[in-house]
Amino acid sequence: MRRIICLLISVLTLTAVSAQKKVIESSAKKAPTWLSTAVDGHIVVTVNASSLAEAQAKVMSVVTERIILSVASNVSVMQSSHDMEVVQNDDVYSKSQFEMISKIKSANLPFLKGISPTKIKELYWVRVRDKKTGVENYEYSVLYPLSKIDLHKLQTEFQKLDDDMMAKVKALEEGIDDIVAVEEIKDAITELITLREYFFDDVRLKQVDGLAVRYRNLYDALSLAGEFVGEGKYRCVVMLNGQPVRCSKMPKVTSNCASGISVQPSDGAFIISYSTEDCLPEEDNQLDVQLRIEKTNISHRVRLSSVSGGMAATGAFSIVPEGKVVFLAESVDSQNRTVSNVTVRISLNNRGGHKFGLKSLEILTPDMVTPLVFDDINAVYSTKGIIQVKLMCEGTISLRKSKANPFGTVDGYITVANPTTGAIEKIKVSLPYTTNW
Repeated sequence: MRRIICLLISVLTLTAVSAQKKVIESSAKKAPTWLSTAVDGHIVVTVNASSLAEAQAKVMSVVTERIILSVASNVSVMQSSHDMEVVQNDDVYSKSQFEMISKIKSANLPFLKGISPTKIKELYWVRVRDKKTGVENYEYSVLYPLSKIDLHKLQTEFQKLDDDMMAKVKALEEGIDDIVAVEEIKDAITELITLREYFFDDVRLKQVDGLAVRYRNLYDALSLAGEFVGEGKYRCVVMLNGQPVRCSKMPKVTSNCASGISVQPSDGAFIISYSTEDCLPEEDNQLDVQLRIEKTNISHRVRLSSVSGGMAATGAFSIVPEGKVVFLAESVDSQNRTVSNVTVRISLNNRGGHKFGLKSLEILTPDMVTPLVFDDINAVYSTKGIIQVKLMCEGTISLRKSKANPFGTVDGYITVANPTTGAIEKIKVSLPYTTNW
């Protein structure tokens, strides 16, 4: 009985609506049967518009939306939930559906290119006038082919494309810690920008945006380091988080005394050649290396402590902190401004190649309340050139609300033992740094 009442109410409602409108003109004397009956392998779309031209454009927009929902419904993506409803082209969508449709349309995916007005199988329209208001509009309907076979083919193609896009994101995520050339950073960011144009769900858009930020932050982790490799020659290399990486760009090198400066590429690094004939032994002689990578400026100062032969402190005991100091915390509490279990990575240049002992390190960043102190390290090194020292400070460390030093450098001291003389030397540390907080 309830069904009969519902059907009767529906019929009365439709009759009332029809009574309010008068058909002025139609494309055919009789409405087609497909307008009120489901046709297998087809979709039926009806829109209202003030003109036929508007109706023709509008109906294809709705056809596209229906196909998008049919194709994308089987693709495993995560949409943020919305309770709001959006009405467009006389169809009601949830906000998440509406946003997905809009983003897929703008992505210009391959399967959308096959949707065309030329494929419309049949159409029917009527021009009607509202009896109360006198306003006229067109009710425009089309029968558009979309068989189960075609739909399955589109869904398969779309799923493959979606999987390929996610595979690219995963590869970029896995490769961020294996950068071997500076140019790979820009290539990854460019690819992520392209991928962002494809993704239409909030979850994966945030994933792509977050990964792009991580790649951009790599520029801040770049530094320069090097070693003397011969008379009047210095080999300089770009470092990323303490590891050497290739770079095709050449730096600009100046000096307060050296002349005849030239720079040549050397297997991803560069050789700086110079003459110290105009340098005076009693002065602080130096080379200043400047390199601009994208929007990041990297600098490196090379001290020419002994000008004879153009070598810096040849044969002398000389330990010089270089590059960027890297701080990595296991956990970060942004609300309470604390970090825990901080690993410190610092580069020391053993210029003379002498065996030495590292006794202690005291270092303070502008955003730390107290310095990190590493006593009784008692590590012995004998390698000439760049030495990577990695230390961990366990426990919780408090951070300032704002940096005490706006120039962004760390300050501190390392204490080393010269085994040749038995002397203990304190060496000042003043270097740029990077953190993960």
